[in-house]
Amino acid sequence: MDPQVRIFIASNRAFKQMTKDKIHLGRMNQKIVPNPDVAHIRNSFFEGNSTFWKISIPNRLLLTILIMLAAKLVGAAVVYGLLDIQTSATLWFDINRVFKWDQNTVFLQNASTAARWSYTFVGWDSAWYLSIMTRGYGFSPDSYAFPPGLPLSGLLFDLFFKNPVVSGAVCSLVFGVLWLPCFQLVAERYMSKQAAFGSTLLFAFSPYVFLFTTLVYAEGLFLFFTLSAWYLFKKGKRLSTFWLAAASALSRVTGFVLILPMLLESLKEKTKRKVYSVILSLGPLFAFSFWMVYLKLTTNDFLPFLHVTEWSSIYTIPTLLLMGLPKEGFNIFQTVFQNYAAPLNWLTPYALVFALIVPPFLIYLLARIEKSLAAYALVYYLGVITSGGLASIPRYLSVLFPLWMPLAARLSMGKKSIVFLGVALAVSFMISLSMWVDFLNGVFVA
Repeated sequence: MDPQVRIFIASNRAFKQMTKDKIHLGRMNQKIVPNPDVAHIRNSFFEGNSTFWKISIPNRLLLTILIMLAAKLVGAAVVYGLLDIQTSATLWFDINRVFKWDQNTVFLQNASTAARWSYTFVGWDSAWYLSIMTRGYGFSPDSYAFPPGLPLSGLLFDLFFKNPVVSGAVCSLVFGVLWLPCFQLVAERYMSKQAAFGSTLLFAFSPYVFLFTTLVYAEGLFLFFTLSAWYLFKKGKRLSTFWLAAASALSRVTGFVLILPMLLESLKEKTKRKVYSVILSLGPLFAFSFWMVYLKLTTNDFLPFLHVTEWSSIYTIPTLLLMGLPKEGFNIFQTVFQNYAAPLNWLTPYALVFALIVPPFLIYLLARIEKSLAAYALVYYLGVITSGGLASIPRYLSVLFPLWMPLAARLSMGKKSIVFLGVALAVSFMISLSMWVDFLNGVFVA
């Protein structure tokens, strides 16, 4: 046979075989490659935006806000119904049951004018914040233990609501939701958007965070300013960071610690803006200095909050180890919580052990993610365990936001992660409601 004919036949056979292989490969690809429409639907939520009044909000942030707002309102409705607040009020508004402390008179004075729903959000230290709003710091030397951030914010809301209890409740509820997208945006710098979404919900639904960012306490305000400051700092917005960090220090004394990670990051800069960045990292110091000057002018004491006596009988870790243990031996562990004015919530001993043991491991993991935040978390942790009352340590540490990032860094939107997240949130929500009911009944939660 002619060689050219042989080449033609061989080429024709090769072409046919190649065509069959392409068809076969195409069929295989149809089986393996997922439907692009399904993949688009799955990812569109995290990448899409919703627009309200010409303001575009990422859907992933909006969902977090809506979930938490719904949880807080549903929780409030459940507690309101369980305690029959509409007809019987709560311990804090009952003249026959409320603790006879000066700061609690603010509840009784507003019992007839405040909307009944607002009763659901106040008790214990809420009285201090509301009393400062209505009477100023001079009514009690112990009031200086509470920074002015929440009272000042509450007064702004009071311009509209004209009632301190209602204003405090709305203010705390607003900031108790607004901090969520701030944390989520911060978390997205260190993990995937799906993991950040899960981490935000785990953080927000944890019992102490859920409860005390809902009640008239400073946790929500503190988290909002702290997280906003850190997010804008990482974005290079130094001037905005300065003012937000200053507000954080005026919300909770622990806001002062935010200077540390900002200074560490600023000192590493090799640009001409290094000095500028270092100076603008001192926002908390600036705010705290002005606060001390105000205190000196009004009380003739730069540090009156160091001289409060209201909580002097409550054990801290140092007083427990240096005074209680040598004096009473191991029997002290049976009576360590008896110096409180009311019975403690059932979760307190377990939460205290968890709060003392777990954070060091999380700080170690955090050091692999962001060393400056690990330094911040370590100093914050040491400050709380050396100065905080034992029963309050879990609440103080619960808002240490960097610790929540290593916990959920590997979460995804897979079935296992969704099931885990759903179960964890449901359990946390039920525990939060239990603590909420105890709080309104006069049990000391934290």
